Amino acid sequence: MKIKILISALSLALTSQLNAQNEADAIRYSAQTIGSTARSYGLAGAFGSVGADLSCAAINPAGMGRFRKSQFSFSSSFYNVKNTTAYINKELADKKFNFNLPNVGFAIVIPGEDYENKKPTGFVSYTLGFNMNRLNNLHNRSLYNAVNSSSSITQNWADRANEFGYTPNEFSRYSIEHLAYSTWAIDKDTSSPTPRYVSAYGANAPIKVNQLGSLLTKGAINDYNVSFAANYQHKLYFGVSLGAKSVRYISNSTFMETDVRNSPVKDIKSVQLDEYVKTTGLGLNAKMGINYAPNEYVRIGYAFHSPTVYNLKDSYNYTIITAYDYNARDPFDSVRIGQKMSTPSAIYNYKVTSPARNVFSIALVDKNTGSIAMDLEVVNYATANLSPTKANAADYAFTEENLRIRSLLNSSAINLRIGAEYIMDNYRFRAGYARNPSPYKNGAVYRDWE
Repeated sequence: MKIKILISALSLALTSQLNAQNEADAIRYSAQTIGSTARSYGLAGAFGSVGADLSCAAINPAGMGRFRKSQFSFSSSFYNVKNTTAYINKELADKKFNFNLPNVGFAIVIPGEDYENKKPTGFVSYTLGFNMNRLNNLHNRSLYNAVNSSSSITQNWADRANEFGYTPNEFSRYSIEHLAYSTWAIDKDTSSPTPRYVSAYGANAPIKVNQLGSLLTKGAINDYNVSFAANYQHKLYFGVSLGAKSVRYISNSTFMETDVRNSPVKDIKSVQLDEYVKTTGLGLNAKMGINYAPNEYVRIGYAFHSPTVYNLKDSYNYTIITAYDYNARDPFDSVRIGQKMSTPSAIYNYKVTSPARNVFSIALVDKNTGSIAMDLEVVNYATANLSPTKANAADYAFTEENLRIRSLLNSSAINLRIGAEYIMDNYRFRAGYARNPSPYKNGAVYRDWE
């Protein structure tokens, strides 16, 4: 897997409040990867109408009705993601490898009244299943590095400090501006009659800094579900799945900036910002599906996935490390002293509602030759929503963030999955293709970042 990341402004680089959730959180918990079992991975997850695979519980539970015998299975996978980052026209590549178990589950087949009948007139069988399907692998790593001659991260910290006109004593002890002021990276603006702050480089000083950043993430979204399906005359299949989705996401990011000016001015030597966030939680949803087989070769399916409401908890903290040129002084002629300071660990609870999904599928199947299948999954990412818990309802309503979700995210994304399986004696050969377009509207990200 290869992902290309474009970073076009310093303000993107590890400077946002971790407890200020935004559209990135909505996307993270709305996106899904292909497949879960080894067989469904081989077909790129195009299993909406093929059936008889444990992955159907997460795609179209009606497919569980095609099991003729009880089954237990698990799958393992290797996940390798390559990121190429472009920062100030300089590209860097990095990789992240992960081994995981994307599916564990079983299906119990309960014979119906026409189980032994070759030409059934009623229900043939019922299937009860329990599965764990990995919906999204959140392991990732990326690096970026370039010389920036236009802006410093310390200027961003000063802008944050100026936003509300607080005095230093009024800064939240959980905030970056509190750390920046306490580690001498920003100063009071002595020319202002009201509380104002400037970078330790000075208000109008020339900037030339080498900026190096890294972002390491790990975790997953797993879907634990109980499913029930029925087989009627080998033509109609009905299924429902009740699921609980667990979230575990950890992000460690580092941004280091070193002054590379050839200047006798004594000020900042280097600054470093480390950010840590851990998100855990649980979401609930339901899936309903139907499959129809007009003959033994054609299978048509439809499934509806309800929105998932996640109750999430973020724990996070920041650390700033500063170093200064020998005998560097602040505007009050005090010697700047390099510091390492961290915010206390903080916890914030909130909710994310991921969008509903409509899955349309068709497959051509020959039991002796194999199958060709296609799924179209329609998602309205703009219906994702952030909301406070009852305990935080009076503090923050996420109005601005939800307006950004409506304006930036795609309201009619269509995810395409195509797969084929060829049978040759006791061997199976599989191939698949999946296309998941960006959840963002065309151009929305770049306009927002510029």
